[in-house]
Amino acid sequence: MKTKGILAVLAIISMLALMVLLSSENLYVALAIIPGFLLLGHRELWSLIRHRRMPVIDERVQHNLTGAMRFTGVFFFISSAVLILLLHFNVFKETATSLVISGQLILIGIIYVISYHYYDRVQPVLKERSIKTLKFCLMTAGVSLGVIALSITLHNMIYAWFNLEEAVFFILGIIVTPAVCTLSLLTSFGIFLTGLLGSFSGAGRE
Repeated sequence: MKTKGILAVLAIISMLALMVLLSSENLYVALAIIPGFLLLGHRELWSLIRHRRMPVIDERVQHNLTGAMRFTGVFFFISSAVLILLLHFNVFKETATSLVISGQLILIGIIYVISYHYYDRVQPVLKERSIKTLKFCLMTAGVSLGVIALSITLHNMIYAWFNLEEAVFFILGIIVTPAVCTLSLLTSFGIFLTGLLGSFSGAGRE
């Protein structure tokens, strides 16, 4: 009942936000709220559509929801900090700010879904070593995003203060850290996919 109430509140807030954003002609952000809401409530909405009732919220499900929301919150904080810095220095150039923000909203919903299925299906299947590797890769990817934004910021600050085109922070922010971030994310995805497939095949930890 509590989850159903939360879902109803989210739906009302989403509708109000849609009306405000549409009235201010922020079309991209308004449209992003719809898939974002569907992704955040995918489990409950699917159960309502298919079974006409809310899913059972037992201790295992509560653990999965808590873990998914915690990870999504961390991602939201890091991505917001990075986006603020990148938008401040006009890294996206002619791309509309509303389009960038809408992309972040949809991505947050996707991250939540992936996180929930990680705690629900993937984590019970993975070995301890794989879990540690996955956490290390995700942490590395998060740090890399921060370093990218920081490097671009420092590069622009040095140019603004000293009128100097330095190469260290430029190469670090444009080439090195994006490569590290991409490699970390690909490795994380590989481990996640292995665990997900293992959950369907009935494999478990050794």
